[in-house]
Amino acid sequence: MLPVSGRISFLMVEHCKIRMGGSVPMRIDISPVGCAPEGDGNKEEIVRETPIPIDRLACLMLGPGTSISQDAIKSCADAGCLVLWTGEHGVRVYSAGQPGGASGAHILRQAEIVLDPQKRLLAARRLYQRMMGAEPPERRSIEQLRGLEGVWVRNRYAELAKLHGVNWNGRYQKLSDPANRAISMATSTLYGITEAAILALGYSPALGIVHTGDARSLVFDMADTLKFRTVVPLAFEIAASRGDDKDLAGMVRRACRDLFVKEKLLDLLVDIIQEVIGAVDGNLVD
Repeated sequence: MLPVSGRISFLMVEHCKIRMGGSVPMRIDISPVGCAPEGDGNKEEIVRETPIPIDRLACLMLGPGTSISQDAIKSCADAGCLVLWTGEHGVRVYSAGQPGGASGAHILRQAEIVLDPQKRLLAARRLYQRMMGAEPPERRSIEQLRGLEGVWVRNRYAELAKLHGVNWNGRYQKLSDPANRAISMATSTLYGITEAAILALGYSPALGIVHTGDARSLVFDMADTLKFRTVVPLAFEIAASRGDDKDLAGMVRRACRDLFVKEKLLDLLVDIIQEVIGAVDGNLVD
């Protein structure tokens, strides 16, 4: 099985069927030909089948209108490919599969860090150092570090908006302005490959260090270390130049995929996860 760090980041599909074609899942798209009357049993259709390279894919995102067979799901799990069921354009994740690789030893190490106040604070400081690029102030609790993070995040959003000439009234997921929409789409793709990396390494996405109480708490922790130097600046750039484009979601997804390859983001995520949780090359270290 190919290590997660050597895989393609993600593939997003919508309005199609996924069935097995021999030993490989196939994307099946069916398009009507011509303008035959409704209910005409002789209506011709074009069927296109495209192989999905699950053995080289970290994350397969299934959007609205997609159906997948049980055999195809089993094939993805056996290949170590995480399957996510998402909303339109991948903006929201409703459910996630399990790509295999779960390690009892790794999850025990993760739980030990979460339950030990000193180890959890040390891990949180590593996260914030990765995120902000500087050592956090000494003698601060996790709650105090969260407050510093909130100020830093608001300032960073404002700086990026000013840099790209985007009108900015704050980060609100329900707002429909191009910048907020682009950021939601971009961060969703980042969350997808982050969850894939976490599961592939044998950790639990639910056991967060700074974030708690969510099934993807650790996903948010790890993604936060990278998003303000990867997908968020990219989202502002696209919103500034192509914010009125009808295919904004597609543009953001394609740009994120190119960025993930260019920056070798899966490699970097693996390094960060191992550094923060303290496991190197599968061996537990203190």
